[in-house]
Amino acid sequence: SDPASTTAACAMNVHVGATSDPAEVRGLAHFCEHMLFLGTELYPDEDSFSKFLSANGGTNNAFTDSEKTVYYYEVDGSIDKRFSESLLRFGSFFSGPLFTESATGRELNAIDSENSKNLQNDIFRLYQLEKSRVNSDHPFSKFFTGNKQTLLEDTKRQGINLRQ
Repeated sequence: SDPASTTAACAMNVHVGATSDPAEVRGLAHFCEHMLFLGTELYPDEDSFSKFLSANGGTNNAFTDSEKTVYYYEVDGSIDKRFSESLLRFGSFFSGPLFTESATGRELNAIDSENSKNLQNDIFRLYQLEKSRVNSDHPFSKFFTGNKQTLLEDTKRQGINLRQ
């Protein structure tokens, strides 16, 4: 802790990553990472958190790893109430996310685009090659990113609704 700093930050490490995805929903952890920032029961506007952070000198991001998903942000903490409100907003991601239909559609497109971009990256392709050499029963062999095929078409065919 730096007493001279005016920046406050918070992170949440959810110990569920891509290796925890069920076989029926490849990319689920990554999908949830995208969706949690987009509206909650307490703050239903999809851009509520990002607007709050922007208005208060903050930023946020998240990432999904094989065994964890990490959400984090920073905000101008020079006013105590600002950080307290940010904690309430951040906590509502985990206690009451909305997973609205409109956000779901957009984020499925974003994930599909992210996956397409990854396919052009040599480092990602080497990573996929490494994963293809693993025993197919091992969790590391799973498709971590997800795309429209795994998160939309496959789930619909199986009668799975990602929003429930």
